[in-house]
Amino acid sequence: MISQSNSVKVADPHHAHPRVRAKDWRSPLVRRLLPSGKYQDGDCNFDDNFRPPEVSTGSNQSLNLSWTGLKEDFEQAINTYQEPVITEFATLGLACILVERRTGLEITEVTRRGEKADYWLGDKQMLLEVSGQQAGDIDGLCSEKAGQLLDNPFNKPGYVCVATYDKRTARLWYYDGNGKG
Repeated sequence: MISQSNSVKVADPHHAHPRVRAKDWRSPLVRRLLPSGKYQDGDCNFDDNFRPPEVSTGSNQSLNLSWTGLKEDFEQAINTYQEPVITEFATLGLACILVERRTGLEITEVTRRGEKADYWLGDKQMLLEVSGQQAGDIDGLCSEKAGQLLDNPFNKPGYVCVATYDKRTARLWYYDGNGKG
């Protein structure tokens, strides 16, 4: 694990990923964290399970996510994007936090359509596949996305980051490019 602190300001994680517009993903993440859907400054705990390379099982950790001063940005995001996009962007925001804190890597570039993953990590050393849902089975979602990631045409390793917001849980698991999890 890279970061020792369990407290994260949702307004800040984009600083660790300057080559992509990660700032756009802050308010969608806040939207998914707010039970009422109406903006208010606040915080919540979010559980994550991290599995690094060379380890067969993940370890459970918890983050305290807090946000302040995002009301205007929040309202613009909610007025701009449909619900499925809000969830996708929220999970990308969560991926920014987890990738930086758990691996020390940077999300650097979007992949091309058909490349079986969403983003490149670092200098194209690894891939990142991201998916979230408001409610559902995180095990099934992770398995589905792992299969997709492992089918990438580069035979590259990478991480799958999935989240379910009703249970406030996420998973960031490593998979190698040889089809092994």
